[in-house]
Amino acid sequence: MTRRLLRLTLWLASSLVVLGFFALSVRILRDPQSGAPTEPAILAQAEHLANFRTPYPETTAGSGVALMPGFSVAVSGLVLMFGPQPWEPRLVGLLCTLLVAIVAGIVVHRETKTPTLGITSVAMLLMGQGFDVHAPAGGGPVSLLLLLVLISAVILRYAEGRAATIGAAVMFTAACFTHPAGLWFAFGALVYLAISDYKRFIPYAIALVVFIFAVQASLTWAMGPWFNFQAWDASIRQARFEPANLLNFMGTQLLGSLGMLAFATLLSFALPLEPWRGTASLWMWMWFAAIGAGIMATQSLNSGDALRPAAVVLAILGPISILRAALHLSAWPGATRTGGQAVALAALVLQFIMLVAHSTAALRAAV
Repeated sequence: MTRRLLRLTLWLASSLVVLGFFALSVRILRDPQSGAPTEPAILAQAEHLANFRTPYPETTAGSGVALMPGFSVAVSGLVLMFGPQPWEPRLVGLLCTLLVAIVAGIVVHRETKTPTLGITSVAMLLMGQGFDVHAPAGGGPVSLLLLLVLISAVILRYAEGRAATIGAAVMFTAACFTHPAGLWFAFGALVYLAISDYKRFIPYAIALVVFIFAVQASLTWAMGPWFNFQAWDASIRQARFEPANLLNFMGTQLLGSLGMLAFATLLSFALPLEPWRGTASLWMWMWFAAIGAGIMATQSLNSGDALRPAAVVLAILGPISILRAALHLSAWPGATRTGGQAVALAALVLQFIMLVAHSTAALRAAV
C-alpha cells in the first residue's frame, strides 16, 4: 500500500511539473522582455550567419560575451525564415531541453526497468534546470550542449563498434564548439573508455583529437581571426577567483536543491561494485565532468549556468543510484525487495519536496 501511494505521488507530481514547465515556457516565449543576458549576442550572431557573414566581426571584439558558434548556427535557420526575433533562441533552447528530458527518462527507464523512475527523472530534470524566469523557455547554448553530450553518452553506453565510437567523438566535438564546457564531458568520456573499455579508447581518442583540431582550423579559416578571440579568449578573460560562488554552488545549489540525489550518488561508492568501473560507470564520469564544468563556471563572471549540467546528470544518475543502494540494503537478512523499492520511492518524494522548496521564490517572480 505504501509503495503504491508513493508511486502515485511521484506520477502526480511529475505530471504537474511537466504541465507547469510547458505553461511557464509558453508564457516566457511570448514575453518580449524576458530573455537571457546573452540573447542579443546570440541573435546578432545568428543574423550574421543567416546572411552568410562572419558571426565574429571586428566590431564585437571586447564585448565580453563569450559565445561558441554552435547554438547560433541552430538559431540562424529561424532567423533566415522569420528575421531576428527574441523567441527564436528561446524556442531552440526549449526544444533542446525537452529532448534532453526525453532522452534522460528513456535512459533511467532502461537502466532501472522502472517506468516510475523514468518519468520522475524527466520531472526532476525540468525542475533542476531551474524554474526561474529564463530557464524553462531557454537555456541558451548550454541546452544544446547538454543535448549533444547526452546523445554522445547514449551512443557510447548502448552502441558497440568503431563506427559508434567515432560517431560519439563527432557529437562530443560538436558539443565543444557549442559551449566550452563540452571539453569536460569529452574528457570524461575519454577517461571512462580508458578504464572500462580500452578497445574503444584509442579510436575515440584519435577521432576526438582529429575532429577538434579539424573543426578549430576550419572555423578559424571560415569565420575570421576574431573567432578564437571571442570564442576562447573571452572565456579566459572572464575567469575570476570567487570562493563565495563556489561555496554557493556546492552548498546552496547542489546540496541544497539536489541533496538527496547527490547523497545517493555518494552512497553508491560504498556498494560492492565500484561505480567508476564497468559499462554503467559512464554516467558517473559524466557526473564528474558536470561537477568540473560547474566549478569552472562559478569562477567566471557569467556563472548563471553552473548548476544546469550537474542537474541534468544528477536527474539520470541520482534515481539510478537511489534504487541500487536501496535494493542492496534490501538484500540483507530480514529485509525485502519491496521494502527497498519503497525506500527508493520515498527518497525521490523527499527530493521533489526539496526542489519545490527551492523553486517557490523563482516561480513567484516568474508568474
